[in-house]
Amino acid sequence: MYRGYGQMKELASRLAMQHLINAYSQETGKGVLLEKYQQNSLQLAFSQGLTLLILPLEAIQSQLFIPLSYASLVGRHRIAQLPSVFDQGKIQSFSAISIVSLLLEELVQDSNQLLDSSSLIEKWIQSRDALANFLAFRQSEFDHLIQADQDFIETEQALILGHSMHPAPKSRTGFVHEDWFKFSPEFKGKTALHYWVVSDEFIAENSALDLPISAQLKTEIKWYLNEAEIELLETYSTFKLLPLHPWQARYLQTKDWYSQLKSKNKLIDFGEKAWQLSPTTSVRTLASFEAPWMFKPSLSVMITNSIRVNLAKECHRGEMTHRLGNRQVGKDILNNCPTLKAVNDPAWMALKIDDNIVNETICIFREQPFSKNQQVTCIASLCQDHPTQNLNRFNLLFQQISQIKPQQTFENIALNWFKQFLDISLKPLMYLYHQYGMAFESHQQNVLLELDQALPKNLWLRDNQGFYYIEEYATEILRHFPELNDKAHAVGSKEFVDERFSYYFFGNTLFGIINAIGVTEYITEQQLLEVLKNQLLKLLEIYPESSLIQGLLYESTLPYKGNLLTRLYELDELTAPVEQQSIYVQLANPLFITEKEVAYA
Repeated sequence: MYRGYGQMKELASRLAMQHLINAYSQETGKGVLLEKYQQNSLQLAFSQGLTLLILPLEAIQSQLFIPLSYASLVGRHRIAQLPSVFDQGKIQSFSAISIVSLLLEELVQDSNQLLDSSSLIEKWIQSRDALANFLAFRQSEFDHLIQADQDFIETEQALILGHSMHPAPKSRTGFVHEDWFKFSPEFKGKTALHYWVVSDEFIAENSALDLPISAQLKTEIKWYLNEAEIELLETYSTFKLLPLHPWQARYLQTKDWYSQLKSKNKLIDFGEKAWQLSPTTSVRTLASFEAPWMFKPSLSVMITNSIRVNLAKECHRGEMTHRLGNRQVGKDILNNCPTLKAVNDPAWMALKIDDNIVNETICIFREQPFSKNQQVTCIASLCQDHPTQNLNRFNLLFQQISQIKPQQTFENIALNWFKQFLDISLKPLMYLYHQYGMAFESHQQNVLLELDQALPKNLWLRDNQGFYYIEEYATEILRHFPELNDKAHAVGSKEFVDERFSYYFFGNTLFGIINAIGVTEYITEQQLLEVLKNQLLKLLEIYPESSLIQGLLYESTLPYKGNLLTRLYELDELTAPVEQQSIYVQLANPLFITEKEVAYA
C-alpha cells in the first residue's frame, strides 16, 4: 500500500463504479436518462441539476440514482459521485460494494442459467484497489498523463484508468506484492527478461525473417553479457536462449518437466539479462527504445477476461502477416494505403516436450519501429480522462493546434482533427476490408496513432493475432497463403467478421474517440456522429454491396461486446471456440439512419 492510498480510495471507487455503470447500462439497455427539466423535485434535489441516470433494481423493488457530470450519446458517461438507492420515497446511501452486488444480482436474476456473481465482485474489488494504488503512486503526475507530447512508452504507461466499458479493467489474478510494482505499466515498472539456456532438441521456433530468431537473439544479447556468461554460451554452443517473462519463469519452476530437464543438464537457468524493458498496456508485452524487438511472452496471469498464454495459431498469424507484407500483394496494399502500418510479429520461440509446444513458454518477437522522438499513442491512452479534472488529452492537443493556427476556432480544430483521423483510418480500412478481405481486431488498445504537430499522421495496427481474413473477399490472399486458414485459423465468414469489426473499430475505437472529443465541449458527439455517417454514406457509394456499411447505417442496433456479461459468465477469450469466447449484445445504433433520411440528404 502506498502513500496517499487512503485519499485515493474514494476516487478509485467512483471511477471503478463508472466503469461498471457504463458497462451495465450499455449491455442491459435498462437505464433511463432524465435531463434537469424532466426530473421531479426529489430527483432534482439529489442531482443538483445534473443529468440523472436511473437503473431499476427489481430484485429489491428500488432504483439506483446516478448523477452524471457528462452524459454521452455513445454510452461513456462520467458519473459525478457514487450512486444512491431510491427506496420507498427515500434516498439511501449504500456502500460501493453493496451497489456492485445489487447490480450483479439483477443480472443473475435475469439469467436462465445458474450464475454466481461472487467471482466478478471479487474482481471488481481487486480492480478498484489496484486502481487506488496506481492513483496514489502517480498522483503527482496526473497532469502529465494527458500532456500533448508523449512518446510510445510514456503513452503505454499512462493508461491508469483502463478500459472505460469493462467492469474490472485492472484485475490481475496471479500478481502479488512486488509483482505489481515491477511488472505493471501503471507503476512505470521495468524488468529484464529471464532466460533459459535450452538444448536445441527442446526448442521450437519459426520466423518470417532471414535468420532464425534464436541466432539473432544470441548475437544481440552478447553485448550485455560478462565474460563468464559468454563463455557459458560458447560451451553450450548448440543450446538456444529462450526468453521468458520473469514472473512466468518463477511460475514454471514448479513444473515437473522443469526439474527433469535441469537434472539432465538440458536446461540451464541463465537468469535476468540484457535490456531493461517497460511493460506496455497489455502488461505482458515489454518494450524498450534500446532493444531490437518488443517481446510478448506468455504470462499465466488472468488480466481482464483471459489468462494471457500465447497459442501456436497466434504465432502463425504473426508470421503470415509479415510474409504477406513482403509479397507483391502486400506491397500493393501498402502503396494504396500509405497511412496504414502494421507492427508485425514475425518470429517466435518456445519449449517443446515430446514434440508438443508448451504454450506457457511461447515468446513472440514483435517489431520495434518507434523512436523516442515519435509521437505515437495507443487510442485507449489518448481517450483517457484526467483522473480528477474534466479534461483529457484532446484538450491539450487542440490547444497545441490553436497555437499553430490561431485563426481557427476550437470547434473547427476538433472537427478537422476528426475528419483527418477518418481520412487516415476509415477510408484505408474500408479499402482493405472490401478489396482484400482483411479486417483487424482494431479496438482502442491495438490501434496506435502517430501524431505530427498534434494532428493524425499514420495508423499503426498491432497484435497480428487479431487479424481476420474474410472468406468471401480474401480469395487472392488465401490463394497465396492457404496457411492462414489451415495453420493460423484466421479466416472467418463475412457475417462473423462484420460483427467483430463493427464492434472493434466502430463501437470501441471510433465511439471512444467521439466521446473523448465530445467531452472537451468544443464540439458535440452528435456533430461528430454526423460526420461519420456522411463518410459512411460516401463509402457506400464506392462499395454499394457492403453488408458491413449497410449494417452500420441501416440497422437500428449494433453488435457490442459485453465485457460485463463475458466476465459474469466466466468465458475465456483466448481458449474457447471463437463463437463462444465472448458475449455480444445488440445496442441502439447512434449511426442509424432511415432510407427517407438519405433521400432528403
